[in-house]
Amino acid sequence: MSKKISLHISCLEWTGYQFFQRLHTNYISLFFFLFFSIANAETILCPENKKIDQLIDQATSLNSNGKSKEALKLFQKANDLAKAVECEKGELNATKNIMLIYSEAYDYKKALEISNRARDLALSQEDYKTLSTLCNKRAILFENLGIYDESLKEYEAALKYAILIAEPDQRYYQTSLVYYNMAPYYQGQSDKKVLYYLEKSKEEILKISDTSKEVPLDKKLDMLVSINMNLGIHFRDSKNKGRNVKLSEFYFMQALKQLHLIKKEVNLETKIDLYQALQELYQMKKDYRKAIQYGENMLAMERSSSMPYNRRVGYMVLAKSYLGIGDNSTSQKYLDLFSKLNDSINSVEKQAVEDPVKKVISDTKINGEKKITRIAAISFGILILMTGGMLIYRRRSHKIIHKKYEDLIGKILNENEINKIEQSSDRHNKNNGIKTAITITDETVKVLLVKLEKFETSKKYLRKDLSLTWMANSLATNPKYLSEIIKTYKNHNFTSYINELRINYIIKNLYENPIYREYKIASLAEECGYGTPRVFVNAFKQQTGFTPSYFVEQLKTVV
Repeated sequence: MSKKISLHISCLEWTGYQFFQRLHTNYISLFFFLFFSIANAETILCPENKKIDQLIDQATSLNSNGKSKEALKLFQKANDLAKAVECEKGELNATKNIMLIYSEAYDYKKALEISNRARDLALSQEDYKTLSTLCNKRAILFENLGIYDESLKEYEAALKYAILIAEPDQRYYQTSLVYYNMAPYYQGQSDKKVLYYLEKSKEEILKISDTSKEVPLDKKLDMLVSINMNLGIHFRDSKNKGRNVKLSEFYFMQALKQLHLIKKEVNLETKIDLYQALQELYQMKKDYRKAIQYGENMLAMERSSSMPYNRRVGYMVLAKSYLGIGDNSTSQKYLDLFSKLNDSINSVEKQAVEDPVKKVISDTKINGEKKITRIAAISFGILILMTGGMLIYRRRSHKIIHKKYEDLIGKILNENEINKIEQSSDRHNKNNGIKTAITITDETVKVLLVKLEKFETSKKYLRKDLSLTWMANSLATNPKYLSEIIKTYKNHNFTSYINELRINYIIKNLYENPIYREYKIASLAEECGYGTPRVFVNAFKQQTGFTPSYFVEQLKTVV
């Protein structure tokens, strides 16, 4: 897979993250291998032993034809020979390619282990371009292992080495590439950082002269196509808070324009990725005929490239687009193709997971069934302890929650507790000696407390648009005085005071009126003045120690 859509998130929700991961990983691998293959063709690595170059060339050819096992043997042979004659350039090239093969085989730990030697060799030769590329690759490997802190460190190291490249245009290109690959790292974490790194990547690539001998114009344009396409995808993404469909289409059109400027044969995968991105954009805009045009063209190109993930998304988007123009039979055809391909891909992915597991089990049996028995016994024992602990914890938690429920019911049954909000004037009599933190006359305090009593009995606290400012205006005072009175005489800040009133109101209604127990949580939230169920549930739990669902369930059982 090319680098072109490392941010490519499908419009189909279920493919998004998996699709992004697949593209991100494969892009670096392909570019990494391609870079060193070109280096082999242009230079003789070991003049003192041409056999090393021949072995590397043969291995490169085998690997590009899918014969990775045979290629690995030749790369290892070339590596051993380079060590023997102390040809560090040959050893570096062979080591990098060995690392790459392990990476492609998903043996990320082995690839990282080998990359340490490659990095040492590159450092000794002060080969900053190779160091930057190696760190890029290591960042991806760490990311695939879920070690994100180390991944970020490697990206930063890749940038540091890229800046040290002496030749300006090569430096701009490599720096652009590092920024480009840092964008997917922040996918799903920070829209701002994704956009920042894509824009930095574009800024660097535009510094390269169109007549550069180090970086051909087609290579520059290819990178611009990739960046603009990803900017289009970024602004199209439904999860992006800064989503802008017009801006998305603008960047896609820029990418398409630059694609047409490339004089040499265009990378087919780049074109496929761009056409699919456009297909999804126009399907989202309900411009179904354009979506169909780009989708059909994408599938025609895909036949000679074999990119099943692109084809799967293409089938689904075409099914939706044909349905959009009322062509039900063609829509059904693509839906059937999608279902068939989706089952096939899922089967392959499942097999890819199961095969290594089966191998581990087989190897373990060979190494000794006693180990399996011992591990199983220990695991079973830990499981029993954990299960027992969880059961004890759950019983204890349930007892605590139920005790809180019983205490609350006891309060409800106590008439004084039921009416504690309504009796705020009595509370004022008990607190006559209390002094406020700011100077408020006794007369003002008395007036405000009377007004608060009327406010509570009028149930204006159920208003959704309630705020401290609104309430102060309603009571003909200022927010500062009102806040201080609530703090001093109600023992709450404004928010917790309103929450207490609202939750006590809904508790009383749930207890006294069985109809309320049939309401959904969203309706209960609305009934007592909350804009969203989540805020209501949090306030209820904070006030009582349990959720409204639990309270209703217990009331239905007991009351």
